[in-house]
Amino acid sequence: MRFLWLDTETTGLEITDSAAFEVAMILVDNGKFFCDRCFFLNPLSETIKYHEEAGKVHGYSEEDIKCLPPESEQVPKIADFLEKARELWKTDGSQTEKLILAGYNVGFDKKHLNALLERNGYKWEDYFSDIEADVFVQVKKAGMQKALPYLPDRKLGTVAKHLGVTLDNAHDALADIKATRQVAAKLHQLGVSLV
Repeated sequence: MRFLWLDTETTGLEITDSAAFEVAMILVDNGKFFCDRCFFLNPLSETIKYHEEAGKVHGYSEEDIKCLPPESEQVPKIADFLEKARELWKTDGSQTEKLILAGYNVGFDKKHLNALLERNGYKWEDYFSDIEADVFVQVKKAGMQKALPYLPDRKLGTVAKHLGVTLDNAHDALADIKATRQVAAKLHQLGVSLV
């Protein structure tokens, strides 16, 4: 199975008026790390706005985001990466395998990446299968199975700290997704499956 671990940092919460400006991806093929990529882009437009509340979380100002390469230049690079990830040669000789999306509360990142692709003429279903692996769901299962004790919240940083996973640069998309993979592995070791 081919997993694409995804995390985004966004200008706000809703895809109607905000968008991803940082997209981090880690490709894992049959359980082995293959590569990672992080793309920065400026999605701001008449309809896509910068929201101060989001800036307080990730630390990027509107001016920081305006200095990034335009969305129209970066999305083709993201799509190219997804295409190459989908078409890695497999040991059985087949060439194409749709990606399984994985992440922490991955539905949020999915809707932002999907909107980014769609706005630029690409189709989500060309790259991804219908299967999703959400570590946030795995954390909830771990709580129900008593593999995790009561924690004050289920935020990635809280769970990572409890499990001894280092997350030095929270709300940096690549740091977050690396920590998410480690949290998933630790929970798996505790007998809580991801998928």
